[in-house]
Parts: sequence; C-alpha cells; structure tokens
Amino acid sequence: MPAYRSFQLNCTCGHEFKAILWDSINVTEQRELKSKLMNGEINQIHCKHCKKKSYVEKRLLYHDMDQRLWVQMFPGSDRTKWQELEAEHKEILKKKIHIRKYHFRLVFGREELLEKIRIFDHKLDDRIIELIKLKIIEQDDNVKNIPDANLQFSQYLPEVGEIHFKMISLEKSISQTLAIPYEHYDELLEAQEHVKSPDKSAHRICDGMYINVNKMRTFH
Repeated sequence: MPAYRSFQLNCTCGHEFKAILWDSINVTEQRELKSKLMNGEINQIHCKHCKKKSYVEKRLLYHDMDQRLWVQMFPGSDRTKWQELEAEHKEILKKKIHIRKYHFRLVFGREELLEKIRIFDHKLDDRIIELIKLKIIEQDDNVKNIPDANLQFSQYLPEVGEIHFKMISLEKSISQTLAIPYEHYDELLEAQEHVKSPDKSAHRICDGMYINVNKMRTFH
C-alpha cells in the first residue's frame, strides 16, 4: 500500500480540488513526519478558493520502528465499532510475520493518536495511564459528576514527580489540567490490576489493542 494517495475533495465553499492524504507514516524512516503529525500538518487540506484549512480524519497507520510501536488510527466516529475493528485488525496483523514484539494499538481520532505517542515518548505504560483515568473518573467528585468529561494524558514531569492530564468537558465548557502524583502510577503498576481477573474493569480496559477507559463509558 502506498504511504499517501491523491483524493478528489469538495470544500464547504463548493470548490472541488485534489489533495494528497496519508494512509500511513513511518517516523523512523522519515523522522520529519512525526513533527508534522504533532503539529497538525498530516492530512490537513487547504482550499485555494476560500483559503480555508481543515483536517481530514481518515484511517492512518503510525509506525515507529525505534519504539516498536504500531498504532492504527480510525475516525473518532468509528469508536462504537471498536470490537469489530480490533478483530479485523488482528487478522491483518497475522500476515505481518516480519514484525514481532511490537506494541499494537488501535485509537479513534487524532487526539487519541497524539496522546498514545506522548505516552510512549515518556516511556510510560499506556495501560497504567488508562487505569489512572479510571480512578479519577470514579473517585474525583469534580470529574465523576461531569458525564462528558474527557481525560487525556499531556505530560510527565519527573523533576516534580507529577503526571498531568487535560480534562475537557464541552457540556460544561471546561478545560483544565489535573496533576496526579507519580506514586499513583507506581502503585498501579505494582498491583498489576491490568493483568488480573477478566471480570474486573481494569482488565477489560487494558485487554486487546484498544486500550482506553472509553471502552467502559458512554458519552452523551
């Protein structure tokens, strides 16, 4: 499969034009693509007629050979089909005999992809990050009463021993940073909740390739 293709698109202004969109990027072979992705330049289109810039959300494969990270992104609108898409992707990976001992992940939407990249860049376990989110949703009174609260990992600050999450609620018009002591990460890692009984929410969140607390939630 080629890394990118030409697509015929229609702008909201009515202008029709061709644009090059990426199907996959290998940030080890083409390192400049990583910064372009993080800056929003990958699969961004520009209508020469009305000058509007917009982002096209489509399937995109992210491959980092150095970190042995293989992330397949689907449009956010496909999240409800995560079980079907995970089964489909597992069949595809069976044919990829040249890749072993990789971190295989599914994400939905650009923000989930960027978050996953940030987590691995900080050398953290994304399963533990999702379990911290679960604890926040279940125990933080300021979060659990917000039905559409969306938590995303933003950074790890080892010098102060904190992991930062951004909490966003469109319903409440909230965007704020939550600082969590790194000790919580260590405690969850040591407890190994993510590999225990399949009946537990923690295990279900961390099982498979779609590792995300949103598997346990319904957004309104």
